[in-house]
Amino acid sequence: MSRPAGRAPGRARAAARSSPATWLLCFALTASALAGATSARAAEPAAAPAMPIATTVADSGLRAGAMVFPVRVSVRPDHVRLGEPLRLRAWVLVPHATRAQWLPPDSGGAVTWSAVAARRGAGPGPMDTLLLESRLQIFATGPVNVPGPRFRVLGLGDGAARRLPAVRVTVMASPGIADSSADLHALRAPLEAPWWERVPWTPVVLGILLLAALIAWWRWLRRRKRVAAPAQAAVRPARDPADVALEELEALRRLGLPAAGRFADHAFQLTRIARRFLEATAGTPRPGDSTPELVQHLEVARLDAAQIGRLASLLRAWDQVKFARQPSTVAESERAEQGVEELARRRLLELRPPAAAPGERVA
Repeated sequence: MSRPAGRAPGRARAAARSSPATWLLCFALTASALAGATSARAAEPAAAPAMPIATTVADSGLRAGAMVFPVRVSVRPDHVRLGEPLRLRAWVLVPHATRAQWLPPDSGGAVTWSAVAARRGAGPGPMDTLLLESRLQIFATGPVNVPGPRFRVLGLGDGAARRLPAVRVTVMASPGIADSSADLHALRAPLEAPWWERVPWTPVVLGILLLAALIAWWRWLRRRKRVAAPAQAAVRPARDPADVALEELEALRRLGLPAAGRFADHAFQLTRIARRFLEATAGTPRPGDSTPELVQHLEVARLDAAQIGRLASLLRAWDQVKFARQPSTVAESERAEQGVEELARRRLLELRPPAAAPGERVA
């Protein structure tokens, strides 16, 4: 019995997938990939081992007079790179009653001292601890002896300064461009500048200012209001100086100053009324004139001699009452008021003559 023809292609594909040539090709590709990865790892430089942080310590005893003071100096770490900061710590044990002090560290050379701090604290038993801490930087390569700090004991021995023992620190050179053995990173593409350096700030600022100006102009247009022309006040007709003088004279009479014995105030108000009336009618526009000067100006004005004489006598009498405190009476004050009233009413008669009676002919 013959097999179906439709199954032959599927079996042919299965035979092709399981052929030895296919397995050999896959094995060769896998081996080459593994070899490439192994060579890449071999080409990568080995990571430098982490440097342990160690401390170098120097103990000793310094003699001052008949006493020996225990001292210790420590520097951490004991291996640094060029210019790398390290910490120095030194202490001295002194009796409680002994006065001692640290001296400033030596400046200059390859060792740089900074952030020096000194204090005195309680120590073991009858001793105090004189402590000094500082930050150091060394700018020389190789083994470097860091000189110990100096201290002085006061009132004991010769008083000379004592130096603590030196400690040795190994300084390694930092790798530079010329160092062929330096472990440098692989070359990478240049980094992109940050966004605040890539933004064109000048157009941005100009655009913001233009937008702010447009907003301010738009708000000004909305708030602007047409200012209406102010209504003109009704023009009041000018009052005649005679009417003003008569009105002020009537107000003065209502005050009753002469009856109250205030003759000086009454004379002052009458002088004011008369002067304002003369300045407005007789052409004497000088408010600061004295009485003689005012009389001289009245002589050239449009007043007759009798009227000028009467005004001059009234003004002199008022001056005597105001300034010389000359006694006066109620009758004299009333006559003075009548003199000012006659002067004003004569002015009104000149401006507005009385109307003729019916049947009477006007001359």
